[in-house]
Amino acid sequence: MPAMTDPTIARAVLAHLTTPGNRHIHTLVHHEGPLAVLRRLLTRDLPAAAMPAPVGHLSTVDEGQVAKTVIADTARLGARIVTPHDAEWPTGLHDLATAGHTADGVDLPAPPLCLWARADRPLPDLLHRAVAVVGSRSATSYGQHVAAELGHGLAEQGWTVLNAGGYGIDAAALRGALTSGPHAAVAMPACGLDRLHPVGNRPLFDRLDLISVWPPSSDPSRTRTMLNQTWLAALTCGAVLVEAAPGRGRGILARALALGRPAVAVPGPVTSGLSAGCHQALREEPRIRLVRDAADVIAHITPPTSRPGQDRDFVTTWEPGWVALPGVGGRYPALVADLTGPQGWPIARFTADTIARIAADCDAHAARVGEAVGTTRIRLVDGTVRQTERAGTPTESTSTITAYVDGYYLLDGWSWQVTDPPPA
Repeated sequence: MPAMTDPTIARAVLAHLTTPGNRHIHTLVHHEGPLAVLRRLLTRDLPAAAMPAPVGHLSTVDEGQVAKTVIADTARLGARIVTPHDAEWPTGLHDLATAGHTADGVDLPAPPLCLWARADRPLPDLLHRAVAVVGSRSATSYGQHVAAELGHGLAEQGWTVLNAGGYGIDAAALRGALTSGPHAAVAMPACGLDRLHPVGNRPLFDRLDLISVWPPSSDPSRTRTMLNQTWLAALTCGAVLVEAAPGRGRGILARALALGRPAVAVPGPVTSGLSAGCHQALREEPRIRLVRDAADVIAHITPPTSRPGQDRDFVTTWEPGWVALPGVGGRYPALVADLTGPQGWPIARFTADTIARIAADCDAHAARVGEAVGTTRIRLVDGTVRQTERAGTPTESTSTITAYVDGYYLLDGWSWQVTDPPPA
């Protein structure tokens, strides 16, 4: 079937047949390419952990028909499929390649195989200054007012508001952002773009740019909602909790912190049960900061070493725990790790000749797995870097790495991790 020579369509079909975020599928696709993994899936030649449950239906799957359906549904929705090998793939999702779990032990999913986007602008334009503003669906008038003010204030300063588009705080923040401009609000629902939920927010969704990890025909579910929180956090520069009942609403904050993003919460009346969750988060997690308005949010989520005129892909990284493994186009970092060695290279060593060598190596790797390598970009990093062995035991040597190319995947068991930045 001609469609199955296209790795983008193969990724979309895999997303349709498996659960997005499966780390075993992600690793196999990275090493073998989506076409090979799809063939192995349909012949049940994958490890048990990578197989969907139940597996009986795979024997009757017509991959060509699934591909036709995915292509037709995507076109009908006015959407496009975006993969990690496209220039507009959001680089924040790469942080999930080597992410482990939250502080309370919740395992984080792998990056999705692809995204469905219904947006006029390229995703980096929408998301390079995105903030997740979330909270209770049963919001009070106070919470909705604060969320709308936050949305408007952030959008006025050039930030994008992102959430799942639910009732209450989500909708109020998105509507507030829209008062500043048509592309200041993005929804990422936990369902396919043809199953937008909640139904009562359909008129709002019609005004928003939309992104989904879930293929068309995917209905909303609690499991998808929980997974969606991690991808939402990965796409943002930070997360804001406006209102939440006790024990609720902290999921996205925990996931943001696990990914090195700032997390903040808005206080409310001590008599309000829907502010108790925010107060609990502030009390129990010292890394969560209290904010009152958009100015406070921006102050907390903007890296203090950011330079005027630079976007987030080209600023000095300051958050502890960010992965700093060199990579090219977000795909084949170990090739750069081999070139740099355990001591890393200073930024001056990343010359045009070096980049050409890296690109050539990646092209050779890409040819083997059937996918192209995307754009190479340099990000500056300050901090102590420790190389971690396959078994997870740190080596004795540490060094300071001052540059890496966007993207980082755990390849052959190696990773680099930035610890606390060195003293000034």
